[in-house]
Amino acid sequence: MVDISTAMRRADELSKIGLGLTAPNPIVGAVILSESGELIGEGFHHREAGGKHAEVVAIEVAGDKARGATLVLTLEPCNHHGKTPPCTEAIIKAGVKKVVFAVSDTNPKAAGGAAKLRAAGIEVESGLLEAEVSFTNRAWLKKIESSRPYITLKVATTLDGKVAASDGSSKWITNEEARKSVHELRSECDAIVTGTGTVIADDPAMTVRGVKRGNFEFRPVRVVMGKRGIPAGSKILDESAATIHLESQNLSQLLELAEEKGWNRILVEAGPKLTSAFLKAELFDELFLYQAPTLLGGGFDFVGDFEVRNLSERVDLNLHSTKIIGENEKNLVLHLLAVSK
Repeated sequence: MVDISTAMRRADELSKIGLGLTAPNPIVGAVILSESGELIGEGFHHREAGGKHAEVVAIEVAGDKARGATLVLTLEPCNHHGKTPPCTEAIIKAGVKKVVFAVSDTNPKAAGGAAKLRAAGIEVESGLLEAEVSFTNRAWLKKIESSRPYITLKVATTLDGKVAASDGSSKWITNEEARKSVHELRSECDAIVTGTGTVIADDPAMTVRGVKRGNFEFRPVRVVMGKRGIPAGSKILDESAATIHLESQNLSQLLELAEEKGWNRILVEAGPKLTSAFLKAELFDELFLYQAPTLLGGGFDFVGDFEVRNLSERVDLNLHSTKIIGENEKNLVLHLLAVSK
């Protein structure tokens, strides 16, 4: 027996498997419960599923058992013809008796699913674990509400906020577990943004390595910003992922590119200059700060001059969570959210 709240949490976990694999669409998870409360079908949305939405996958798994069952899913079923028919039609055809979803679809192109299901005689409930599920799907929801992608900044520093020593050396400030965590973070994003200065200084690959989630390959697009050329033979130019060179430091051009590509979420892994540009423009939604228990004294700060003249002009953040990673050499991960203006 599975209760509705447990089923919704399972649907939420399923949706996370699709992170980095659904843009421009949202991540969605679905679970089907029989009249007796038995889990008889589940699914999640991702590109490799041939475009099928989560509820359609779950219905196919449940088969004839879906008739008279309860469908539990993270997002209101879509009600429009896109690359696939409306999910509402599949739900009605399957004979589902009740639909419970967490978050209403705020995309005007797809809205109206709940109303159509009710008109067909299906019982519909909404809002179950809405805050929890909304946070999981925060990137797509942000994009729909603001017409720009969700922007995540990632920084690795010492306790005194340094990203490199005075001689420019920076490998490695944080421990191996922290670096593995960054690969997980990369896998959840559609694009990774860095600057030409970082490429020239560190020659990073900016790829996803060692991530096992649903046996998928994660290849976020690599975006290099800056007017300087990218040296031939740089790792970021290899064939492991697509690379786009924006020969500019104009953040508006990045947003235009993101809109063109339909990206839901961007990860910024850059040096102090580019990171500071996002912070100064308040063009970010969250910051992952990986901090090693070490001091450098001198060296390079992870942010530059904000031109903040007094405390009232400071950039505030909300601490969402903290986590200690590593067995012997422990590091601290701070997950901070931008303060809504």
